Amino acid sequence: MEKKEVFAVKKSTILFSVLVLLLTFSMGAYAATKYNFTFDGKKQSVDVQIINKKAYVPLDAIAGLYGGKVTYDSKSNTYAVTSNATETTTAKNGLSQTIDNVTIKIDKITQDSDSLKVFVTYTNNSKKEAMTGDSLAKIIANGKQYEYDFDFNFDRYYDKNVAKAASFIEPGVTESSVIFFKPVSTDKINVVLNAGFESYRFNDVKVQK
Repeated sequence: MEKKEVFAVKKSTILFSVLVLLLTFSMGAYAATKYNFTFDGKKQSVDVQIINKKAYVPLDAIAGLYGGKVTYDSKSNTYAVTSNATETTTAKNGLSQTIDNVTIKIDKITQDSDSLKVFVTYTNNSKKEAMTGDSLAKIIANGKQYEYDFDFNFDRYYDKNVAKAASFIEPGVTESSVIFFKPVSTDKINVVLNAGFESYRFNDVKVQK
């Protein structure tokens, strides 16, 4: 009787040890590691799990990039992800986009015989100085790309007394600019603007004549 009990104890001890080893190995294989994660231009350091060579990111991390949240409904067994609806809507409308709390808004685009004018507003809601990028602007129309022309813009800033944002704006500051391009024959254009070394892309923006 005593031999059987000793055998049973040893057997259970061995089984427990194997389970501990398996659990330790499993946790090591699926341990999360901090990675720099970018989603639609927004950056954040998050825990990423690599399982079978695939990256898995927590829903909370993605939702957090847009100021959103994750909720769970136990009745329907459903996870719901919500984001900043205002920012998402305006971005889809092609009028305003925000990256790292710096917003670029296209107020309007007009064109006459002299030039095509892109009216832009920069708003810095971040906690550090932000670079505005008038000189990095470009437009795409009729399958062609038109770069910013310094001389063309320089003459019109003084002749027409129009707004020009500072090269760098402080936190909490909003400034406006007018960026000039040579006239193009089109009703809609794509625009690429820049702030804080990030590109803001606006597609099919209507040109007012």
